[in-house]
Amino acid sequence: MSHISPTLDILISTIGSRISGIPSMLLPERSGVRYIVSVQHEGPADSVVIPLELSSRQDVSIGLLPGCGLSRNRNNAIRMSTAQICLIADDDNRYLPEHIDTILDAWSSNPDADIITFQAQDYQGEPLHPYPAPYVCSQEITFRRQSIMARNLFFDERFGLGSPLLCAGEEDVFISDARKAGLTVRYIPRVIVQTDKQTTGTRFLTDSKVQITKGAAFRRIYGVPSAIWRTLKEASWYLIHKGANPFPIIRHMLKGIWILR
Repeated sequence: MSHISPTLDILISTIGSRISGIPSMLLPERSGVRYIVSVQHEGPADSVVIPLELSSRQDVSIGLLPGCGLSRNRNNAIRMSTAQICLIADDDNRYLPEHIDTILDAWSSNPDADIITFQAQDYQGEPLHPYPAPYVCSQEITFRRQSIMARNLFFDERFGLGSPLLCAGEEDVFISDARKAGLTVRYIPRVIVQTDKQTTGTRFLTDSKVQITKGAAFRRIYGVPSAIWRTLKEASWYLIHKGANPFPIIRHMLKGIWILR
């Protein structure tokens, strides 16, 4: 029995001159698939130079957003979208036609799902991280727009690149909020994107701000007592497996728990 594929919006967040790299992300035009490009800028709006390869495409919509903050940018793209299904994207992602096939087929086969997460590879075709994983990266997330909007579910703008204090963690908070709202979250072990191997999480041992962010995310998702226990467990893991001094990790993560009060 044949089925009709859902419509898909690819929500691309970028900033300033990085919009010049967006045309290399685009696939040939395809019915039911659109690109929503949210562009942040810190100067005047007319300082953003929109490439002709974007403005000439009927399947590309562009929105300008003053200020910074990746979660703000993602939320702007969600509000701009109109498709049944949305895919979170960064401006360094690369897609193949079969990636889009995988997404649409998965949603056609899971009509009761609200969020479906997938896998990502680096540009050399290696897994972005071990799968299955206890966390997700943003470019692995697709969701049913109606389900998200009905529950007013957006990215927590205190988290994510460009936020004043907390430089990551927005994806885990988003998925946690979705589960708490009763949404059905599924994981399908299929690749849907190629992206940069160096994610924020890879800097955990060397960047105190990432440690602070993880502590805050633990509190946001699990509450204070569990966040403290998870902080001690995390620091112990890095001591045992990486030989790291656990005390700075504990101090920074506890600071994150305190910051989010």
